Amino acid sequence: MRTPQKTIKVMIVDDEERIRRLTRDLLETDRELKIVGEADNGQAAAALARQLCPDVILMDVSMPVMNGLEAARAILHESPEIRIIMTSAMGSEPYRRASLSLGASTFLDKTELDTSLVQTIHRLGHDDTHVRR
Repeated sequence: MRTPQKTIKVMIVDDEERIRRLTRDLLETDRELKIVGEADNGQAAAALARQLCPDVILMDVSMPVMNGLEAARAILHESPEIRIIMTSAMGSEPYRRASLSLGASTFLDKTELDTSLVQTIHRLGHDDTHVRR
């Protein structure tokens, strides 16, 4: 008999509602993942992270008001235990390097937002600090 794992609290941050919806639909298929909040810009994400204390944040790099890199830096400064998965439709190496250097746990191209995302969230939510990709 499989031992139940803890519920992993996830926050989705992307300025595109369609991406948030698709991601939410994917993650809601897993009973061990609980979406605790969504934001459409980095400033809102930083405020929500303080309130909701998610285990894992899935965050787009490029957003209005405050970009994902700035938001990740602010969130990790206050809550270094939160695991952040940075994403970008422009999966360029400079974004990947910048994300990892500021403390994000991993970086995914938005084309990788499929079942491998669920596996990555499980690994991070169960204390695997960094998932190099």
